[in-house]
Amino acid sequence: MEVIRRNTEYAIRALVHLADNREAIASAWEIAGSQDVPVEFLQKILQKFVKRGIVDSHRGAQGGFSLAKEPGEVTLLEVVETMQGKLAMNRCFLGRDGCPRAPNCPLKQNWLQMEGQIASHMAGITLQDLVDQVRESSRFEVRGERQ
Repeated sequence: MEVIRRNTEYAIRALVHLADNREAIASAWEIAGSQDVPVEFLQKILQKFVKRGIVDSHRGAQGGFSLAKEPGEVTLLEVVETMQGKLAMNRCFLGRDGCPRAPNCPLKQNWLQMEGQIASHMAGITLQDLVDQVRESSRFEVRGERQ
């Protein structure tokens, strides 16, 4: 079972790249190359974040993408839900296409509790947290202390 789909992972890596290079405008080619993501796929992903106001798109010869918000303001939950839709542990909670037994389901409370815990955990992680982790990891690699 995949909780974070591949396209969502690509989005996270791209946004961390933008957050880590906050002062620069990065082309889709640059991001794709540094993050090992197919550029055509990446451009579609980034457009979703442009529409949500998380990423700015810059036109022209020196155009590209930059983060529209502070990295500490963008949560992992926001990124995941932009790519995958509302977090739901079970199809029961997806609305009209959900399970007809949901209103009387004896397991519903467990699913809701688990969903809430995962959402809360993801909401507590920001792009800045991820950038800090990447920088810390890079620091260990540079010093030769990679475990």
